[in-house]
Amino acid sequence: MEHRIDLRDAQPRLLAAVKVTTVLSRWPSEFAHELSKVYEVIRAGKARKAGHNVMVYYPRKDGKVDIVCGVEIAEKFEPVGDVGYFETPAGPAVSALHSGPYNRLGLTHDAVVAWIRANHHEPSGICWEIYGDWEEDPAKLRTEIFHLLQRTGSL
Repeated sequence: MEHRIDLRDAQPRLLAAVKVTTVLSRWPSEFAHELSKVYEVIRAGKARKAGHNVMVYYPRKDGKVDIVCGVEIAEKFEPVGDVGYFETPAGPAVSALHSGPYNRLGLTHDAVVAWIRANHHEPSGICWEIYGDWEEDPAKLRTEIFHLLQRTGSL
């Protein structure tokens, strides 16, 4: 699978989200429950949806990962229960567009990490996914993938 990979200055995106600590192997069975909490807040009018679903992954030294799971919103809001205001990371990042089913996202992540290493950049370990509009046909799904780089002064 060929990937167009870009180096860019990622700008923060506003999110209504929950923060979860888990292991990646369990996340596919957990995310829908966590994301439903965010949509309850949006349906209640406490936050205004302005974009797509987003998941930000912050690896931990203990083998677990902190995940911010949410939805792009129009403006900041006051936290409601487990749902709070977050932003995606900002700064130098490498991105690629994944086309196809979610269970193959790892291939695009691997391609981005390989590009980072081949181009002598230092990954931060933080990455995120912005999910495009839902499609019944998995081949038509689009997900933007970002990997934040260590800050070294300039892009």
